[in-house]
Amino acid sequence: MSKVVRSDEDLLLTLLNSSPLLDGEPRDELRGPGAGAWLRTHEIPGTPRTSRELRDAIAAVVRGEARPTTLQHYLHAVRQIPVLTEEGVQWKTIGGGIGARAVLAWAALGDRLRACENDQECRLFLIDRSKPNTRRWCSMKTCGNRLKARRHHEKLKSPTD
Repeated sequence: MSKVVRSDEDLLLTLLNSSPLLDGEPRDELRGPGAGAWLRTHEIPGTPRTSRELRDAIAAVVRGEARPTTLQHYLHAVRQIPVLTEEGVQWKTIGGGIGARAVLAWAALGDRLRACENDQECRLFLIDRSKPNTRRWCSMKTCGNRLKARRHHEKLKSPTD
């Protein structure tokens, strides 16, 4: 039976979303006795500690709390090799492990990877695959509606000038 290879974008998003808010309480899937099992279930190689460090470093960059250069050390062992195919030359990336895969996925996504705008009730990230690149929430049904309702309520409460 062959193993399904996850896309690096999917791996990155799963890793970033491993510390959600559930019913207003922060949860961290990469802490505690079940962390190793969680990583294996989600086919993410590495230890809980190194996975947490990687997640937190990329999350800080995506949220604008850290500079992208803080991710440089994850790329130290990465090499690209040219490979000839029927379509021409393609570059194959080797080395660097999970950290390099995640950082390269982050770099390839650019501004399409972002934190949900409902930052008071949500800590999830999203990949915006829409053509206009205007998606703001991890889910319109939950976070989008909650944020819009909160803003509407605040607008009703504020005194008019």
